[in-house]
Amino acid sequence: MPITLERPVDTPVHDISATIRGADGAPVRVSGRLTGPGSAPVCLVLGGISSDQTVASNGHETGWWAAQAGPGCALDTDQLRILSFDFIADQLAPFPTTHDQAVAILALADAAGIKTFSIVGASYGGMIGLALAVRAPERIERLLVISACHRASAMARAWRSIQRDTVELALQYGDGRAGLDLARRLAMTTYRTPIELESRFYDPEPDCRDANGVVAYLEARGCEFAARVTPQRFLALSRSMDEHCVDPGRLECPVTYLAVVEDQLVPPEQIAEAARATPMGTLQRIHSLYGHDAFLKEDAAISAAITRFLGG
Repeated sequence: MPITLERPVDTPVHDISATIRGADGAPVRVSGRLTGPGSAPVCLVLGGISSDQTVASNGHETGWWAAQAGPGCALDTDQLRILSFDFIADQLAPFPTTHDQAVAILALADAAGIKTFSIVGASYGGMIGLALAVRAPERIERLLVISACHRASAMARAWRSIQRDTVELALQYGDGRAGLDLARRLAMTTYRTPIELESRFYDPEPDCRDANGVVAYLEARGCEFAARVTPQRFLALSRSMDEHCVDPGRLECPVTYLAVVEDQLVPPEQIAEAARATPMGTLQRIHSLYGHDAFLKEDAAISAAITRFLGG
């Protein structure tokens, strides 16, 4: 049964858990969260590999998507119940597939007594949303996929292979976190666009936040990521993204795809391919200086897309 968290907040928050079995039969515990009133319709919300079950801010916790989730936001926790969870990573060997993540979500939904729900998934979360909709079509009402599609592009796999090799080499020398730091720096150059980095760092104002230049910016992002993610977790989720593959022709619910024209990591042409192959698929496009990170940076555009999707 869901356990009510004791914290001074108005929005009801319940932590939930479930156990699934890995391919070897070993039990794997899965943790999730429900945020919002118990009688409200449920929406599963999933983000990139850095995200977790804290989607909306609550008490002392800052939500990773606080701009979109919370009272009065596009994902309005006064009117909606958000289902979220912590991705399985190195708990499953050699790595979890997006279909394994779907199994974990269904176990959490069953534990909470949730029969059907909508999905908003961005980046890796969009991949999982597609895998889940294929696996359990009778339970998914509709799906919004932001900056993700049915398979990983060759260029994305190439970039991620270099990141993993960097981490694995560093692990051999006993300093996996240093390797993870470098891998994240490289990843940031694929999430953002050359135009954004040029405009921010070519000739910044002496007293602005970017005054120390692009190298300092990448160092800060790498250090922050390596401080909160283990190399093993990163390696597992990176492989999961590369091996993701679903047949969009098997999707039975309405699916809205949102592509960012400047996204280097998930090219808009590939998302358009998925939309064409989806029986009830529609495609929306936006422009963003932030490329793949638009779902975290373009608050107004993403809010509008979510609001349209939810029928507001």
